[in-house]
Amino acid sequence: MEELESFLADDMIVYNCSMNDSMITSYNWTVEHYLYCMRGPKRLHMSVLLPITIVYFGIFVTGVIGNIAVCVVIINNTSLHTATNYYLFSLAVSDLTLLLLGLPNDLGVFWQQYPWVLGEELCKFRALVSEMTNYTSVLTIVAFSMERYLAICHPLLSYAMSGLRRAIRIIAVLWLFGFLCATPFAVYTTINYVDFPPGSGEILYESGFCGMLEVPRGVPMYELSFLFFFFIPMLVIMLMYTRIGLRIRSRSRHSLGKRVEGTVHGETKRSQSRKSIIRMLTAVVTTFFLCWAPFHAQRLIYLYARDSQYFASLNEWLFMIAGGFYYVSSTVNPILYNVMSVKYRQAFKQTLCCRGGSHGSFARDQSSFRETMVDVASPQWSRAMTWKRQPSRRPNNVSASAGGADIVVQLIPDGEKEKFHWSKTLLRVTMGRSNSSLSLVKSKQTSDVNNKVCIGLEMETCI
Repeated sequence: MEELESFLADDMIVYNCSMNDSMITSYNWTVEHYLYCMRGPKRLHMSVLLPITIVYFGIFVTGVIGNIAVCVVIINNTSLHTATNYYLFSLAVSDLTLLLLGLPNDLGVFWQQYPWVLGEELCKFRALVSEMTNYTSVLTIVAFSMERYLAICHPLLSYAMSGLRRAIRIIAVLWLFGFLCATPFAVYTTINYVDFPPGSGEILYESGFCGMLEVPRGVPMYELSFLFFFFIPMLVIMLMYTRIGLRIRSRSRHSLGKRVEGTVHGETKRSQSRKSIIRMLTAVVTTFFLCWAPFHAQRLIYLYARDSQYFASLNEWLFMIAGGFYYVSSTVNPILYNVMSVKYRQAFKQTLCCRGGSHGSFARDQSSFRETMVDVASPQWSRAMTWKRQPSRRPNNVSASAGGADIVVQLIPDGEKEKFHWSKTLLRVTMGRSNSSLSLVKSKQTSDVNNKVCIGLEMETCI
């Protein structure tokens, strides 16, 4: 009971820190008084500490459950063993690592800011894991966004470049690059001590604080981190998702296959699905900005606004807010990139029912349908597929091969005015040992769009 009263009483202690070093010695300051003035309070006030603890605990539980669910579902359902889902698996592993190894440490610092008692090695390891998972998550989101962009805006190039081995190599490079970029932070992060009495050279071990309090001169570490792991990725993601949104809206206005089963209801459903996709893309960009902007803003303020009279209070509050959003990103990623997918939800239900099959499900859903006009005579098509045309006035079946995949397409002869309907076919990408559903829909051709086919791809995780 006495220990609890002493613990709570610490919140009421406020020291006068307006004296210089000589006055500190002459007035015989206690160690606690000196540490308070040099390091601040050992822990945050309970009125702030308890809400932060509750919020962090909620982030930890939801984030761990969500990311573990993503990993389990992808592992147990081979229908999800695609390049896109490999990126999502890597993102889930990165977020899970950050939550398990980073969040408890940061929350512990709120409860005891000093002394650091876990040793020099764990101090550096903490910095390494935090930075590495941060960078890897951002790079993975960029790579995943690039896959989406290619699949929707340059589908033939995406087919030619698709493959699980390629995705695995890219993911390995991203983790290695994240590790290398995080290493300098681990090198310069150390346990910092102060002397007591001031200038005596006697280390006060109770003042041990794990962090990088002074940035090395001539090494713009925080600035480079902001540039390469926030500003540039943000621009790239905005550009690619803007192009994707414009392409989807353009297809909704000009696509040849506007009706689904010839009903107004089908067209309305497709229009709603496109709007939901655009809203989801907007949510991804907005979430990326909200989660990472406070983190980098706090770092830059620490560098360039330390002489401001409002720095202490501003930095303290921004540090807490930035930390919350920093970990929220690891919680919302599974929701944005997985839970919003119909195919993922179906696989999740199968996994819960212990029916995670080796073949998976390819149920067609209009929310995952899109169309892309492709010129089969273009150089891009020629590189992606080899095809031959048979002389006939009726539509011809053409066998083609792209990256180890067997594909059957139909071409409409020049000047053909009739409208054709063709049933859905299954594309098995044998090179990548993955499955995707391919719909080839032939539509009315005009003189200026000869030798074109309309390809609709059911690759829900790509849009």
